[in-house]
Amino acid sequence: MKIGIIDSLHNRYVTKADIEQEVFGGRATVSLFQTASADDLPQAALQCDGLISWHLVPLQAPFINRLEQCRGIVRAAVGFDNIDLAAARQRNIEVANVPDYGTEEVADHAVAMALSLLRRLPRGHTVVSRGSWDWREVGALPRLSQLQVGIIGCGRIGMAAALRFKAFGCQVSFFDPHVCSGVEKSLGIQRCETLAELLHKVDLISIHAPLNEQTHHLIGPRELAALSGKYLINTARGPIIDGQALRDAVVDGLLAGVGLDVYEDERQGIPEQFLGRDDVLLSPHVAFYSEAALAELRAKAAQVLLSILEKGSHRNVVN
Repeated sequence: MKIGIIDSLHNRYVTKADIEQEVFGGRATVSLFQTASADDLPQAALQCDGLISWHLVPLQAPFINRLEQCRGIVRAAVGFDNIDLAAARQRNIEVANVPDYGTEEVADHAVAMALSLLRRLPRGHTVVSRGSWDWREVGALPRLSQLQVGIIGCGRIGMAAALRFKAFGCQVSFFDPHVCSGVEKSLGIQRCETLAELLHKVDLISIHAPLNEQTHHLIGPRELAALSGKYLINTARGPIIDGQALRDAVVDGLLAGVGLDVYEDERQGIPEQFLGRDDVLLSPHVAFYSEAALAELRAKAAQVLLSILEKGSHRNVVN
């Protein structure tokens, strides 16, 4: 078999296909294709039996329709919004994801960003760097045990984040219309029936929802207005937040703090409105990452693809 890994030339994740080749062993030859666009991929990529996809190279219908013998595409991540699922289904190509590889890391990162903003660590760093030792310059700090935290999307990562916030004594609520009744009782948290109810109730929002038609720009001008004086953390997908509305909110000083690991278009530069501010904390789409998590992700993506090619399917198939 021929296996292809499609990664971006920009912010590449894979430099050598060694982990994937070890999973396939002698059953396949694994090749790495690094490209700026699927349109630029060589003919060898179109002749692969299976593909492993990384997120900065969209695989849309024009590319998928050119695949000659592909039977499976595995998105090396939880989200799979960069792949045209319907086009793949029409070509009898199964698309799968890896939903369980970095749950701990993303939840840890979301809570770390929240704690940094809540304790105003960026501001404290600025104060000390300027030569002051006056703690009053840091500003007012909330007590965590009095904090109301809201989780948008209570899947694996959302649940893990909720439990971490609970460990700090926070009161946790969530909004997720797709989660069955009773999850709130199992976790010891509260359910909100609407997003508006959650935004009104809490002091801090942490986003853990997938990106799809329902969640695209889920947080827009109206929702940001409801978060006036509150905190917003996004370690999920950038386009869940309306980018222009968020830039306007930051410029206007509407939010108490913003933590972003993902952005609406990560191929572009970071908006200048986010730079040089103590109330905006940025990281380079790294929430998923630890050395162990990246190795686990790559191995599991290869294992899922191997199952699709040899057994015809896998429980992670999404289309």
